Parts: sequence; structure tokens; C-alpha cells
Amino acid sequence: MLAAVLFLAASGGCQILDSRDTEALPSPAVEPASESEQSVKANFSTVIEYLESGRGEDARSLLLMLKQETPDSSVLAGLLRQIDQPAEQLLPGPYREVEVGAGESLSLIAARELGDPLMFYALARLNQIEIPARIPVGTVLRVPRTINSDNASGQAQSRVAAEPSEISIHEIESVAEYLARSGQKAQARAMLIDALAESNGVQSTRQLLTRLTLDRAAELRGEAAQGQAIGIIDETLSVIGASGQRTILTNARDSIRAEVLGENAMRLREQGELVEAYETAVQAAGLEPTAAKWTSLVGDLRARLIDTLHNEALLAWRDRNVDLAIRNWESLVAVVPDFEPAQVYLERARLLRERLDEP
Repeated sequence: MLAAVLFLAASGGCQILDSRDTEALPSPAVEPASESEQSVKANFSTVIEYLESGRGEDARSLLLMLKQETPDSSVLAGLLRQIDQPAEQLLPGPYREVEVGAGESLSLIAARELGDPLMFYALARLNQIEIPARIPVGTVLRVPRTINSDNASGQAQSRVAAEPSEISIHEIESVAEYLARSGQKAQARAMLIDALAESNGVQSTRQLLTRLTLDRAAELRGEAAQGQAIGIIDETLSVIGASGQRTILTNARDSIRAEVLGENAMRLREQGELVEAYETAVQAAGLEPTAAKWTSLVGDLRARLIDTLHNEALLAWRDRNVDLAIRNWESLVAVVPDFEPAQVYLERARLLRERLDEP
């Protein structure tokens, strides 16, 4: 599965769905990667940055250095081909034209039109674009009408499928970071989830997946799609293992659940369903006990419950409507058991009810 996912993102054999997410939020506090891990990732990430800024020769020099460490890497080989081979050979005609839309990058277009977001550099060369990262909205690009299954991207499929061990975790992470930066966070998360699902992974993978998950959850939360936000956190939790990231993600999920419960409690309060509103608010405060807004909501609903049910019970008691008084005090004690006046009055009312029922 991991090989298939990386193939989708880096070798170009299948269509990758277009996802136009916004920029990532700042990452949570995480443990630093080792110096060697940072070096490998930084080099590969720098390759992508060089290609995005049109510095093909600088990227080529770094790729050749990385190839000495991982000579069988199909990802590195694919990027070198984009620099060294004629663009028309990598992306042969006939061609058709597409227009760059708002929020689109060459990577998004390469993913949609070529099935490989990393083919953005070849696409830029094909269209004489010097700096791939800077492409104005409305730019008209030529893209192949069909993808030749015998081209370099197609050849990479068999290598990736046959020898997934050639793909390093650092390449996976770097490609995922690039996808996220270019607006394809769903695909980036899918790569990392697969990497962790098929192996124990490394700490940096968990950290990156956690960051991307929290970024997307925050976006969904801002769109009032809390259910979807909880869903992607649960998906990540299924592979994250026992780590500091699990705690971070669990706390984030609890915060979103508390928000959903709190909003429900406020709606019930407006509808006059004070008992249910109070119970729901207590659940919200339990999930996020440090959130003042939920403890404040619990206090407000508690006061309203006491004011409403206790006063109604007292009125019924004074009117000698013992049964109504008992019902109100029972309802109040059931949800606010520490309100002693209600307990005292309820006991008196029940004793009176017993005497009245005596023959």
C-alpha cells in the first residue's frame, strides 16, 4: 500500500484528486529530529525549493549528491529526468490548453492533468515558465492530451511497486511536505498514514502527520465542519501509536467535541430545555476542563436550573401541590445533587406525601 500511495504522489501513474487547502498553521511543539535526519530532509526539501524557484542546476547538484546515498531512489531519478531530459520527451504531444485558476499551482495542475504533482518542473519547462512557484491566474498552459504509459513516469511504476524499500521515509516526508505546501494536504496525509500503517515509522513522520492533521482540523473547525475534523483526527490516531503526538491529537479532538456539546447546550438553553442543556454543558466542561467558556456555561445553567425548578417547587409547596413540588425538586436534585436546600425540601415533601397517602 505504501508503494502505491507514493506512486500516486511521486511517480505519476494514477490520478491524484485536486484539493485546494489553505496554507498550514504553525506546527505544535514536537521533539526535534536527529541531525542526520534533518540533513537528509533538508537536502531533499531544498531540491524541491530550488525547482520551484527555477534553479534547476542547483537542484541537479543536490540530487546527484543525494543519489550517492540512495542510488536506487526512483523519486530522485524522476526529478533528475525532469531537469536533464527535453520536456517534450517527458510530456509528448499532442497538446491541449488549460487555464490557471484562482488558488491553483503548477503542482495542482500537474496532479490533475498528469497524475503526478512532482511533474510540475517538467510542465513549467514545457511552457517556458522560468519560476514554477510564480504563475499568474489566467495563464494558459499546454498539457498532453494523453499520458504515454511508456514514458519515464510509467516506467517508475514498476520500480516503485517492485522495490518499495528504495523509497526512504525522508523522501516520503519531503514529498508530503511539498504536497501540503502546494495545497494538497489530503494527499500528503494519505502518504504519511500509509507510511505509519505499514511500519512503526519514525518520530519525524508522526510529528509531520500530526501537524498536517491539526492544520486541516482547524480549517474544518473554522468551516463549522466539526464532525469532519473529528473524523480526520480519529484517522490519524489509528496509526500514530503511543507517542506524545497521540496526546496532542486527543486533546484537540476533545476540544472539538467540547465545542459541539457546548453549542448544543446553548441551543437547548434558548429552547428552554434547561435540564438537558445543563447535562450537555457538563459533558463539554469535562472534555475541556480548562476552557472558561464551558465552566461559565455550566455555572449559568446551574443558576438557571436552581432559580427555575426550586422556585417552581416552592410555589407548588405553598399552594399545597405536593406532587408538583416533589417532581420539581426531584428533577433539580437529579442534575444538581449538591444543592442542599432542594434535598431538604424534597425529603419533607416525600414525608408529607407518605402521611397523606396513609389510610
